[in-house]
Amino acid sequence: MMELKVQCDCGQKYKFDVEPVNGRMPFTVACPICGADGTAKANAILSETYVHQIPAPPTPFRPASVPPRPTSPPTTPPPLTPEQPRLRVNIPAVGAPAPSTPPPISPLAAPAPLSRTMTSFAKQSVADAQTQPGGKPSFALGLLGGFLGALIGATIYYLVFKVIGYSITGFQTRLVATFLALGVGGLAGFGAHFLGKGEGSKELGGITAILVVAGVIGAQYFVALGWWHKTTHGFEDAGFAMIVDTAKEVAKAIPTGSDAEIRNYLAKDAVGEDEKPDPKAISDDDVKQFREKQLPEFQDLASGKETKEQYFANHGIDPAKIKKAEDTVEDTFQGLFLLLLLSKVGIFSLIASAGLAFKMSTNA
Repeated sequence: MMELKVQCDCGQKYKFDVEPVNGRMPFTVACPICGADGTAKANAILSETYVHQIPAPPTPFRPASVPPRPTSPPTTPPPLTPEQPRLRVNIPAVGAPAPSTPPPISPLAAPAPLSRTMTSFAKQSVADAQTQPGGKPSFALGLLGGFLGALIGATIYYLVFKVIGYSITGFQTRLVATFLALGVGGLAGFGAHFLGKGEGSKELGGITAILVVAGVIGAQYFVALGWWHKTTHGFEDAGFAMIVDTAKEVAKAIPTGSDAEIRNYLAKDAVGEDEKPDPKAISDDDVKQFREKQLPEFQDLASGKETKEQYFANHGIDPAKIKKAEDTVEDTFQGLFLLLLLSKVGIFSLIASAGLAFKMSTNA
């Protein structure tokens, strides 16, 4: 018996014990994964590693015939003295039949047929895998493991950047993004290998790599989108919040609504931070108009009496135009995201993470 290892065209490796007959396989074998016939490959390996020699049939054993002794007149042996030893030799008599010749030994016969003929090596491999602890390899479970690993890795990628503040610029941030992308590839490859019970096919590795690329791109997209929303999005809410803050400052500076409070506030508002306000420069007419038109609205905004919708309606602000401006900014973000994705660091992280997932899921 000898151990023979065969690698199928699909990439699967399998081995078995065989006792070659005339330098060839005594039974057929097949790939346990795709079922392709591997008998020809096994015979090719045997032709390289096993030299078969047919032994010559042994010569039948024939004892040499005893030639007849010439006839001579019998002679009387001399009498033996008591001191001489006597030797008895068993010699066949003349004319007696020769001993029967033993039958010749038959040449080396072919081995008897195997009591358990394997119709397919794939069936035997599957049966062996079922008896082993841990179950048989599964492509479907490996695919599920790759998907779960990519999903968990992408979620961790997003949460890490959310904790550090959605920053997408700087060398340190790019370095962290590269390591996180490799983490996504490692988790996906491990999940495919673990749940697939070492299925290890190239098809599983390729699909797992695609899942990793999709997971990394998705995580990067949501990270960039969150950063973009934090910095530029929400014009409508941000603008109204600034107006409310201004109204609270006015209400704090003019608690009683007297002319002196209004004049001092208008004087400070009319000059810069480095300039000294001059309340005398504010006329009585300016104080009157502020008290009648602007001060009541500031007080309503500061107390929450006037809502955002009421404020927009009173000042003729159209929310649809603000939404249109936000959509235009969204298109700008998508172009910026593509530029970030197609950078050298982005491409390297995608290739490295996909390659790591492929190697781990194919047991390479």
